[in-house]
Amino acid sequence: MTVSVTQLNNYIKGMVEIDGVLSDLSVVGEITNVKQYKSGWFFSLKEGDNSINCLTFSAATPPVTGMMAVIEGHLNYYPKTGSLSVYVRRITSTKNTGESYLNFLELKEKLKKEGLFDDERKKIVPKSCQKVGIVTSETGAVIHDITNVVYRRQPFTQLFLYPVKVQGEGADFEIARGVLYFNDTDVDAVIVGRGGGSNEDLSVFNSEVVVRAIAACSKPIVSAVGHGVDFTLSDFAADKRAVTPTEAAEFVTLDVQKEKDHIRYCLSQIASICNNKIISCKDSVAYNLKGIQSTISLLTQSYKSKFVRQLTKIESNTTNKLQQRQHQLDKSMTKLSALNPKSILQRGYAHISHKGNTLSSIDELQIGQQIDIFMQDGVAQATVTNKETK
Repeated sequence: MTVSVTQLNNYIKGMVEIDGVLSDLSVVGEITNVKQYKSGWFFSLKEGDNSINCLTFSAATPPVTGMMAVIEGHLNYYPKTGSLSVYVRRITSTKNTGESYLNFLELKEKLKKEGLFDDERKKIVPKSCQKVGIVTSETGAVIHDITNVVYRRQPFTQLFLYPVKVQGEGADFEIARGVLYFNDTDVDAVIVGRGGGSNEDLSVFNSEVVVRAIAACSKPIVSAVGHGVDFTLSDFAADKRAVTPTEAAEFVTLDVQKEKDHIRYCLSQIASICNNKIISCKDSVAYNLKGIQSTISLLTQSYKSKFVRQLTKIESNTTNKLQQRQHQLDKSMTKLSALNPKSILQRGYAHISHKGNTLSSIDELQIGQQIDIFMQDGVAQATVTNKETK
């Protein structure tokens, strides 16, 4: 008999609903993969390699990863997805803690004591990597997400993929080899990760060999495992943790377009400030020039007035000096005129000389001596024939 998918799913749903065992269940196991939402919790109940999905909206005891518990509820079948899950109405914690969770805590404490998680040993991840190594699956969405984000933000970046399995047997050794491979390359940083999944899916990133490889790598490591609510030991050992692969790609690149826009904005602001400064300086220069011109005009007028006063004073002093000198000259001329021999001669006196020497005494005359007699209007020569002393 051939039936449609819808018919098959409706049949299964009906069988689940009429089965009395499945309508009132009590199941024991280890709680894993807990995710909280506004309406309640989603988690898995695990025993060994087997697990089943659960959800609860009213449990008094919230589910905790690693807790051994008994859940009570009923099985529900979803025809649209063909999946089973347990609607949980009550969770009762048992005294035992899940073995896998205990192993996780034990390894975490061991590696922590060795200093593999210390902040002091973590390296700075460059904000604009030229070359980026990626350790992840070559077929998963992670590599596509990282590639799209990197080339959109920083198109000149070179990406180098080391393809690995991200779950299953041997995946941990592949991841460790991939991380250490980039030790001998010139990449600026390495992204290690995978997409979301259950705790079991992500468990390979809790492997000791992976954690030690990340801690030993000489390149800055960005861990991008699962989603924001997922934490692995690889996250603690890495130099930086990203909540998603997309965020990891953002950590190692700059948004070139945003940087360009920011530079343009800064240049625009600088140009505006410079323009305003130029205008302000022009106004200031014009104002100062007016002030200088006004000051020069006042100083010029002041110095001109002083100069005119000085010239007037000099002219007055010069006139006075000239008058004084003229008066002195007139007095001297009067004296000189009075002392001028011609003036004396005009009064009837004569001047006697012998061979150019003035004779002023009778004793200087000799009988028979030739003498010159100077008078007002001429000179006469005479011979001394007699002399008489009085």
